[in-house]
Amino acid sequence: MIALLKAQKEKVPQGIPLYVGEEAFLERLVQTPNALVSLEFLNRENIDSLGSVKIVQIKEPVAIIPGAYSSGRIERVTEYEKIPPMFLVQRGDKKEQDNFIGEQALIMNVKGKGLIVLSGCAHTGIVNAVRHAQKTTGVEKVHAVLGGFHLTGAKPEAIQRTVADIKSIKPDYIAPMHCTGHEAIAAFEKEMPEQFILNTAGTKYLFTA
Repeated sequence: MIALLKAQKEKVPQGIPLYVGEEAFLERLVQTPNALVSLEFLNRENIDSLGSVKIVQIKEPVAIIPGAYSSGRIERVTEYEKIPPMFLVQRGDKKEQDNFIGEQALIMNVKGKGLIVLSGCAHTGIVNAVRHAQKTTGVEKVHAVLGGFHLTGAKPEAIQRTVADIKSIKPDYIAPMHCTGHEAIAAFEKEMPEQFILNTAGTKYLFTA
């Protein structure tokens, strides 16, 4: 983030809002079998010192532009989309399990086609993210679901239930990326071959009304 803002300083409109969720500036860690590994964190002071963006921390869904929203806090409605205990967050002087309370998804409502839900890593669950988008907007039709679905290393049952729930939502397109994992990507391709898109680095998506 810092490197991007520095490199694109002349192109970034002064005062453009940078929407972040709760606890966006805390240090994240992963407990591996051999070590506790820091994932580092966004440094708010460094961002503020650049003087280019206005940080907007949100809890509730916020309209970024007409028809496009940052999700706000994603409601947890499935009982099987669990956050592994290996993920930790530094709160004060304590290392506690990270519940990713501030994780965001991008929600877009394409006129005449329905919702596009773009997740980051979907630690809170991709099904939760999609259902949250439907509830937030009042739009049931889902046009596309894209992003990481956080199913790498997940148990087969969790993968199967996620695929079944996404399939029942009936999106027109689905593009599981990066942290979805090979097993889950293969399951989506098998169960939803007409909707499935095999994403690769550099792929460009254009959605038109």
